[in-house]
Amino acid sequence: MGISKDNLRSQVNAFCREYGFQDKEDIFFRGALAAQNPVEYEDILELTDDDKYWLRREVTNRWHLPKALYYTIALCSLGSAIQGWDNTGANGANLSFPKEFGIENNGWLVGVINSGPTLFGLLSAWAADPVNNLLGRRGTVFVTGLFCIFPVLAQAFTQNWWGLMICRLFMGLGMGIKISTIPVFSAEVAPASIRGGLVTSFQLWVSFGMFVGYCVNLIFYRVGKLAWRFQLASAFAPAIPVVIFVWFCPGKSMPPRREHEKLTAVSRIASMADEEATVSRVVSVLLSP
Repeated sequence: MGISKDNLRSQVNAFCREYGFQDKEDIFFRGALAAQNPVEYEDILELTDDDKYWLRREVTNRWHLPKALYYTIALCSLGSAIQGWDNTGANGANLSFPKEFGIENNGWLVGVINSGPTLFGLLSAWAADPVNNLLGRRGTVFVTGLFCIFPVLAQAFTQNWWGLMICRLFMGLGMGIKISTIPVFSAEVAPASIRGGLVTSFQLWVSFGMFVGYCVNLIFYRVGKLAWRFQLASAFAPAIPVVIFVWFCPGKSMPPRREHEKLTAVSRIASMADEEATVSRVVSVLLSP
């Protein structure tokens, strides 16, 4: 709001010239108008009937969404579950690893080892923004997912308490950035009308991961002296499909200067039948808050 149509047209044209979309200037302009006034788009004379039809469907058929969007939300949900599972693995391991390392009487040290991922995650979360700008959402989820595989597995092979602490600190390095990225990734691909419902599923799946972690603790409880190693290392399992299948998600947020790829990705999310209606809707999504 507040920008005249002539000013908006000049900004759109400048954007299209900079990123090579000269053949779609009119479509981008219509999308910018829709993003500028998403409530009263019916009164925008420049929008075509197809534009208004697809924008209208976001209200009347808000849950009629493409498979690519549901796929992305499902993968983000699995990434959230990793967080809960990693956090609860230490609950069962507390019963045995302090005795094996001779620190059962040092409550402070045991507490620091347990909270290692959270302590380091608080620090690494500050790096989420530059890492996302460098790698994009999918690249960030992939790289941080590796920190939820190898350090998690390495915990099972540690021979002293400081080795275990180092592994858990590296876990936190990935978990802090990942937990800051996944909700934003979900929010980016979700239409505004259902964004709140889809993004809050993040908390639900963290809780589900905690539930699975408690179940795994119970399963390995009677293994014996090695129980804590299985309880801690088992959390690597859900990270495997995340790092593999994240590359099949449409990635709207990518490193700079890749606007064509961003447009293609959001076209998959929008999943319209008519190409021009698709691009007009895509621009509306790209420019909307």
